[in-house]
Amino acid sequence: MLTNFPNGLSSFGVPTMGMGGIPVTEGTYYFVDSAIGSDANNGLSMESPLKTLLAAYNKCTTNKNDVILLVATGTHYTLDTMLDWAKNRIHLVGLGTWGAADMQPEIQLSATGVALTVAATIKVTGLGNTFTNVYISNAGVGSALCVTALWDAGENTVYTNCQFAKFSDLNVAAVSNVEARGDTTTWRNCKFGVDWVTVTAARFGLHIKGTGSGARMKHNIFEDCYFVVTTTTANYEHIHLYDTSSMAFNNIWKNCIFVNTLSNSLSAIACDDAVNSTSGLVEGGMFFVNPACNATSFCSVADHLTVVGYGMTSGAGTATVGVGITPN
Repeated sequence: MLTNFPNGLSSFGVPTMGMGGIPVTEGTYYFVDSAIGSDANNGLSMESPLKTLLAAYNKCTTNKNDVILLVATGTHYTLDTMLDWAKNRIHLVGLGTWGAADMQPEIQLSATGVALTVAATIKVTGLGNTFTNVYISNAGVGSALCVTALWDAGENTVYTNCQFAKFSDLNVAAVSNVEARGDTTTWRNCKFGVDWVTVTAARFGLHIKGTGSGARMKHNIFEDCYFVVTTTTANYEHIHLYDTSSMAFNNIWKNCIFVNTLSNSLSAIACDDAVNSTSGLVEGGMFFVNPACNATSFCSVADHLTVVGYGMTSGAGTATVGVGITPN
């Protein structure tokens, strides 16, 4: 039976599980409110919420389908070090305005007091976790080792209506909004990046970076996702595959948009390539269905990369996409 299923949540505009919102499970529901909460509370009701995400995560029991309900308060849920999400089947739901990216509860790695070697805001390594309607950002500064907002390295993780942004270290190359090496991850209606800061180095929206064997991105599906950036360098890539040890099996992008802000006043330009595979890739595949981009070309390195559909009908070079086209 349900232990403490929350009543009256329709006022937050968050649908039930059938529409991708709050899961109905036999687990425990923990409420988190940074404005009025206290980590001395039990977190079992809106009247007795916890204050921090970390406190709620620590209360969750792995494999019990516990749910963390994160109230949007207008302030960040700040982490001072990376949260390693290693438990299984824990579900995080933001109670902000449903479908509005900037109204989602924001979980941020703070620039204050953060060690330079903190890799990410959240690293997901567990099995069967879900993240819904939250914004994960990284404001840590000062080192290329502070690399990403989300490090996806788990299995069967689902991200729905989430946003990810590393909006610091704008002049540091090779950092990203998301670093991916997860197994069977599903991304639905997610936004990678922001366009209100200007990137000045060769960075990535989604950095697919693994170490081979079980630590490779595989069986991932992206549906109706958005990749955005404002950049002064044409070397920015919305998706970059690091090497041949970073991907395996099929990985699919369906109806995804890759867009650069074009602004003379910001010196913002289109990138050379929206996406790039890596030379010599033979054990994995990148399959794009109906993509759209305003890059100069869709990709330059197209090993095991296929594009199909009518996502783009005009453009330069391989930016033009038609039925059955494999860029090369």
